[in-house]
Formats: sequence, structure tokens, C-alpha cells
Amino acid sequence: MVEEQYLKQLPKAIVQWYEVKKGSRAACLTAGCGNSVLIAEALEERGIYVDRIPLDKIECLREYKGERKHDYIDDRESEKKIYDYVLAIDVIEYTQDAGEVLRYIRGLLKSDGKLLLAADNRLGIRYFCGDRDSFTCKNYDGIENYKHLLSWERETMNGRAYSKAELTRFLEKAGFYGHRFFSVFPRIENPQILLAEDYEPNEALDIRVFPEYNNPDTVFLFEEELYPDLIENKLLHPMANGFFVECPLNSDYVPVNQVTLSGERGEENAMATVIRSDGVVEKRALYPAGRKRLRQLLENHEYLSAHGVKLIDTKQKEDSIVMPYVSGIPATDYFRELLKQDKETFLQQLDAFWDIVMHSGTPVDYDGTDRDLAESGKEMYCKDKASGDKQKRTAPDIKGEKEALGVILKRGYPDLVSLNCFYIDGEFVFYDQEMYLENVPAKAIMYRTIEFIYKFHDQLDAVLPRDELFERYGMIKYKALYDKVITSFLNMLRRDDELSDYFREGRREYGTVLENRRRMNYSEKEYSLIFKDIFHDIEGRRLYLFGSGKYAQRFREKYGTVYSITGYLDNDEERWGTEMDGILISAPAILKEIKPEEYKVMICIKNYLPVVRQLQKEGIRNFSVYDPDAD
Repeated sequence: MVEEQYLKQLPKAIVQWYEVKKGSRAACLTAGCGNSVLIAEALEERGIYVDRIPLDKIECLREYKGERKHDYIDDRESEKKIYDYVLAIDVIEYTQDAGEVLRYIRGLLKSDGKLLLAADNRLGIRYFCGDRDSFTCKNYDGIENYKHLLSWERETMNGRAYSKAELTRFLEKAGFYGHRFFSVFPRIENPQILLAEDYEPNEALDIRVFPEYNNPDTVFLFEEELYPDLIENKLLHPMANGFFVECPLNSDYVPVNQVTLSGERGEENAMATVIRSDGVVEKRALYPAGRKRLRQLLENHEYLSAHGVKLIDTKQKEDSIVMPYVSGIPATDYFRELLKQDKETFLQQLDAFWDIVMHSGTPVDYDGTDRDLAESGKEMYCKDKASGDKQKRTAPDIKGEKEALGVILKRGYPDLVSLNCFYIDGEFVFYDQEMYLENVPAKAIMYRTIEFIYKFHDQLDAVLPRDELFERYGMIKYKALYDKVITSFLNMLRRDDELSDYFREGRREYGTVLENRRRMNYSEKEYSLIFKDIFHDIEGRRLYLFGSGKYAQRFREKYGTVYSITGYLDNDEERWGTEMDGILISAPAILKEIKPEEYKVMICIKNYLPVVRQLQKEGIRNFSVYDPDAD
């Protein structure tokens, strides 16, 4: 029941951020499918009078002697042109004639009224990444504009998605010549970010957006890794996963460029951060319960400023927080580029960042004068690894671990990280410090920044392995602890426990994406023999392990008593003729001296692809790839 309540709140965020004038009258189209009924509830919860107009009450267009005529049920003149707003959220996909429904809507609006529309995009990037179409439950149907459906499939469809160009055509045909599209990610059912069509974000979206899918098991690309290239090539907006469209009859647009939403955080923490085109950034609570969090944000900024942390100037304005728009370099992007260009300067700047975090609050006294540390330290940080039971330690024990554990902050701000920071004129300037945790290791906060820098940029490990940074800041011993502190905080903030089933059904797993991509490189039979049925044609044959490193060792430890290993193969000439575990290491060329039906090759190398190509080029077919992490 708790999860069901949270799930009902997620789709509402698409309109909760939008400022609807007090005393306005609104109509909301509702369909039997989708979340349109929840949208009506969202407005009603804000005290707005809403008329619900079921989609099936609007009859389709009829043709009479070549002339077009509207014959709508309940189409009385008294009900026309009386609404300030008409909402068609998650509805247009279920119409029989989208253009005519929009014409009908236009007739309901006052001369200064607005249509607010939101819909899926059949050309959304998530579909190109392998997600199934929302209406056919098959891959690529929407991308192909549903051209290859069988007749029975068309008959059973209850809706279909449209592209941006199609939606634009429908709107203009209906008389909505003024319209402004916002691109929605990851999808309109749970919007996390809205971007105006004429605006490019000044931040990396890969660590802002958590992609969601109809069927994550078929996804074969990491969607968020594509965002930078889509932005650079002007493709982000046409390939948005959904659209929110503002259509005023008098061209009076809300001056908004970007909206960041956190609807999954629950009513007390759900926020909308609105970047306005007039250079103002406004932070609003999505629900009345969240206004307390805004007051806490102001108090947090005062606390951090008193400890020398530079923050964007933030003020309260009625029920919101406002700050100037800053065009500085997002700190995460700054660190990534700096690491590629100048490793030494990168380390100097990261040290400066670490110094800010370490001195961002009052440290707990290790000498026992603060007894809260002794108690909370025992409870939070000191657990027996073998049994999981909490050890009974005293303040002197914690004092002995001071150097390894690092500075403990009475008030630690988990968002004091590169994600919430700009690099401006040689300084790090932070923003959005909404909450703090008590008695938090400063290293846990710094650990989060290091993870942000390397997230989806594994190539940076080749320049400077992140483990060297963990070593540099003394995080190795308690690295698991720091990760747990941050993970626990994020789980609480994002309501992961309450929404666990929802996230499990909609968010892809890293290993699944890699598996799907690997499968695409081979025929079904090849893939099965190489990666799945790896022990085929092994009985009664000589078994050679290609590779003589860790993977080969793990194979031998696990299967050495089941299958007799004849020898190792290796491309390293210096290893030829040597032995490992008493077994000879040879050149792959020895296979030419053996009949194909007499041997089996098991590739035991992490980077297996070059070896696969090598064996295929030599005409060797009886081989498989061993993955020690696979089932």
C-alpha cells in the first residue's frame, strides 16, 4: 500500500511544478489508460477547480458530403470557452483522431487560455537503446511508425506514440500556432528533468537522469552516456523520451528553460528547481509539506557560509527560494577535463576541494568530550565483519582509529559534492544544500565526488586509477563504510525501499546491457556455443585454456577436477615453453598440428574479443569463452 501511494505521486510531478493562477478554472481530459486521472488529482490537490472530460465522451469526426462536421456528445455552447487551462497529459496517444480532439479542446479555452499537453515520443532515445514500444510491447515498432504491424496487432492496440513533428502538425492544424516544447527525461510517467526546446543544459545529464524503461531486459545501450553527443549534434530534443508542451492562445509563455524534479522523494522532500529565462533560479516544494525543507536549506547555507564554504547567493521569496543563474563550469565536468589534460593540476584542485569538505563543519571531539560520538560512533561505524554484531567500543577505541576514519563532522552535508558545485573564477561555489546528517565522516562526502567524476567515464581510470585517489585521501580501510553511509542516505532520500519493485521493473542492470550487446555480435547458434553452452564438445577431447592469467587460474580451481587440462595457450612469446602449475604454456600454433575433432579451446581472458577473432581467422571453430562472473 505504501508503494502504491508513492507510485501515484510520480506522474503528478509533470504538472506540479507549473504555476497555475489562483482562482483559475481547468479541464482535464481523462482516458481509461495512462495517468491522466492522476493529473486531475494533482490539480485538485492544489485547490484548483477541475472539470474532468472523459475522452470517450468526445465523438470522432464525421464526414458529411465532403464537409467536416463536429458532432460531440455534450457539446453545448454554454460549456465552450470557459476554461483558463485544459490539460491533455498522457491522453493524446489514446485518441482516434488527435487533430480533431485538439480542435475541440481549443473551443473550450478562453481567449487567453492555455493548453498543457504531455505525450510519449515514438523516436525517444530509450527506444533506440532497446526499450520496447509502450503500446505494442515490441522493439522498434514506434521508431518505424508502426508500419510493419500485422492486422490483428493494429486491432488490439489501445494507443500509439507520435514524434515531435507529428505533434506539432496536430497542434497547428487545430489552431495552436503558438507552442513551446519541453523535452522530458527519463519519461513522462516519472519526469526528472524538463528542458525547453531552445535551451541546452549547463550541466552533465549523465549523473542527473536515471533512465527508466518499459522492459529493461532488452536494453543494450547506456542511454545517459549518449546525452553529451546528442546535445552537441542537436539531437537531444528530437529524441527526447517525452514532451511537455505549453500552448497559450495569446503567446504568453512561462519563462522557463529547465525544470529539475524530484517527485520520487516523497511529499516532504519533493522539489522543483526551475531555471528561468530571466536569469533567476527558483526552488519550490512540490507539496506544502516540503516548505519546511526550503527553510532548512537557507539555514544550511548560513551554517556552511560560517565555515568558509562559498555558496550561490540564496534568498527566500514567498514560498520559494530564489538565486541567480550561474554560467560557471559544473565542477564534475571541470575535474573530468582537467584530469585528461593535466593530472598534477587535477590533484591540486581536488586537494583544494577536499580541504573545503573537511572544514565544512564542526569536527567531533575525539578526546571524549563529545559523548555523542562515543555512542553514535559505536552504533554507526563499528561492526564486526565476521558476525555483523555491533562491537562495544569506548571513546578511546575510536580515538585510536582517528587517522583511518578521518574527520567526523557533527553536521555533514552529503550534497557538498561536485554535482552541486560550479567552478567560477578559480573557486568552487556550491548550491542546493538541502539536508545534513549528524556525525558523518568527511571522507564519505569526498568519496561521493570521486565516484561522480568517474561515473560513465571509466577511461579516466587509464589516466589515474580511482583507487589511487581513495589511497591518497586515506579511504581504503573504511571505503566500504563510506559507500554504505552514502548509499543509505540516497536510499532514504529516493525512497528506494518504498519504490523497490518499481525501480526493479523499470531500471536496467549493468550486466544485462553488456550481455545484450555481446549477443548482437553473433548469430543465435554462435552465441549459445561460445558464451552459454561452453562445455559443448569437450568430452574425450584435449582441453586447452587460452590465457595463463587469473581467469585461467579460476577456471582450473573450479573445473580442474572435472576436466583434465592438456595445456595453456598464450600469445606472449616469452611464456612459451614455461609451465604454470606443472602444465606447459604453448603457442596457439600448436593447434594446427592437431585434428579439430581432437581438441577444445576455452578462452580464459577478460578481453576475449581479439582472441575470438584470432581463432576464427585461423579456422578454429571449437572454442568457448569462460566468464568467471557468469552463472
